Amino acid sequence: MLKRKVMKKTIFSALSLITAVFMFVSCDNTFDDLMTADVKTGGMINPTTTVPYKLGSTPSFDVTLDIPKGPGIDAIEIYRTYTGKTEVLDQTVDVGSANTTGEVSKTVNYTYAKLTEGLSMPADENLLEIGDAWTIRYVSVMEDGRKVEVSTKTTVAVANFFAGPYVKDMKYFHPTAGGTYPTMPYSAYTENADLVALNASECEDWFGVWEDTKIIIHINADNSVQLTFIDRSDVNQGDPNNPANICSYDPVTGVIKLYYNYSGTGGFRIFWVVYTPR
Repeated sequence: MLKRKVMKKTIFSALSLITAVFMFVSCDNTFDDLMTADVKTGGMINPTTTVPYKLGSTPSFDVTLDIPKGPGIDAIEIYRTYTGKTEVLDQTVDVGSANTTGEVSKTVNYTYAKLTEGLSMPADENLLEIGDAWTIRYVSVMEDGRKVEVSTKTTVAVANFFAGPYVKDMKYFHPTAGGTYPTMPYSAYTENADLVALNASECEDWFGVWEDTKIIIHINADNSVQLTFIDRSDVNQGDPNNPANICSYDPVTGVIKLYYNYSGTGGFRIFWVVYTPR
């Protein structure tokens, strides 16, 4: 009798376990179906993300819209606003579902007149504030009628004439740590850098080979260069070993050359920095 009760309990437990597993799987499948039944994909666009609008030297620029192969996009609605302004419809770009067979690239050109159209902005761009920006957003109109908001936007930031992306070549000469002036620096590297506009004639970047204080680059109307060193009263502009090395800006090539130094144990720490537009 005892064996029979144990057997019944074992069979009942096994059946309960099987039933529970079945219900869990059924519920899990139902959950997946509910999650995926109405989900539709597509509408992806990869636009140019940032453009520096350099006052007085940006007659026009292009924004590229790269559209990967995927569900058909019939058109792209482009909306535009500016700091403190109400958004307006900029234009509609036809795609015609061409992206169903392969990648598609569209180019949109902007001038100051086009950027300011419908936004009640000054005719003279030089009245704009450094740091303000246009924001351009995109909506994909799918061939099935859906509209898909594109997460990536384009920011066109008001900048001065030399703000923007550069290749930065840094040479650091140290009197005791190693290397030989002027042929073998103690430290040398090349990297991409962005000069960030502070106002119409100044940009900032990191000081020396560190990232704990800034240097301000001021370019005058005659293209001469003045440097300000934040929290570093011991630093001087120029190269004490070679007076011919002076800070300069070439308006034709856009190349900026900086020379600065400070004194310490054993002699001068000297920095040569060249920024080449990229």
